[in-house]
Amino acid sequence: MIIDKLFPTIIYLKEDVLLDIEIENIKKDILKEQSETDRENWQSKPNLHNWLVYDPLVTSIKSASKDYFEKLMKWEYESFIITDMRSNVSKPGEAHRPHRHANNVLSGVFYINAIEGHPGIHFYDPRPQVDVLCPNVKQFTKENSSLFKYTAKQNKMIMFPSWLQHYVPVNDTKEKRISISWNIMFKGKIGKSSEYQSSEF
Repeated sequence: MIIDKLFPTIIYLKEDVLLDIEIENIKKDILKEQSETDRENWQSKPNLHNWLVYDPLVTSIKSASKDYFEKLMKWEYESFIITDMRSNVSKPGEAHRPHRHANNVLSGVFYINAIEGHPGIHFYDPRPQVDVLCPNVKQFTKENSSLFKYTAKQNKMIMFPSWLQHYVPVNDTKEKRISISWNIMFKGKIGKSSEYQSSEF
């Protein structure tokens, strides 16, 4: 018997990304800016990838993105850039609604402050026909679930296709959940003109 798994959605996970001192420096920078306002689901300006204190994370993001494109997807491309990168602070009781990241190819999140095992990011099955029939299941697996969640953990990186809808559930801890999210887009020509399906960014 042969079993194929067609059309998978690739999620990239990596732990122990930064040194403790690097996480602490970034955390101080985020909380210093966030302390100036008390608005719900606070987010910073989207240009953190240009700030020196975030350089270690930027280096890790670029390396992981290269692995995603070349080793996992086997794609050809000229180059890529981080288009936006911002910090997010969710106080206890706050959540983030379902959304996608338009105009990009790859997105990610990195946890600066999060209690291990508590809610992180939840992904929806992108196939529109998945709920035509919904039989009861004996055991939930990645193959039979229409919603899949990854828990939060400090120093953990998660990357995913930007088109994949996701949300962040309520912060059920007594601490601020602090994360950094970013988007990646190709630069240069994608596809082949000879196939009439090329574009340039």
